[in-house]
Amino acid sequence: MKYLLVGDNGQEEQMLLDHLAAFFWNNGHEVYSRTSLGNEINYQNMLTCCDYIVLLTFRDYPTASFFERGQAVYEHVGLTKKLHKKIMLVFSKNGVYTNAIPFPHKIFHFEHLNKKELSRFFRWGTKLSLFIKHSPHRGYRNFIFL
Repeated sequence: MKYLLVGDNGQEEQMLLDHLAAFFWNNGHEVYSRTSLGNEINYQNMLTCCDYIVLLTFRDYPTASFFERGQAVYEHVGLTKKLHKKIMLVFSKNGVYTNAIPFPHKIFHFEHLNKKELSRFFRWGTKLSLFIKHSPHRGYRNFIFL
């Protein structure tokens, strides 16, 4: 899977984006960062070919605005309206939200958005085998490939 990480340019935001990137990378995924793509054309091209958009924000947006077309959050990170159907993970100051299920849901609660809380989210996700790239040849324990 290809993950595109998007966030503000502050020092704390960059540290947390690096932590997110390491988690996805260490679990076998391709990871791209808006800051490393250089120009706007490369960024827009990556937006169209990535599987997931991961947004990290400390701003106080209403939950629904993460996933509705034409909202301020889209303009803030430069997402185009045509990408509203992309699967997004939004790491906000109070939790993780996604549109991967029919209605935007909060899938994990944070007390504060920091490295400790991200680590807690990674442990939770690993226990549930979320965001883990599985080998196509790796079967289930009680299943044998013929």
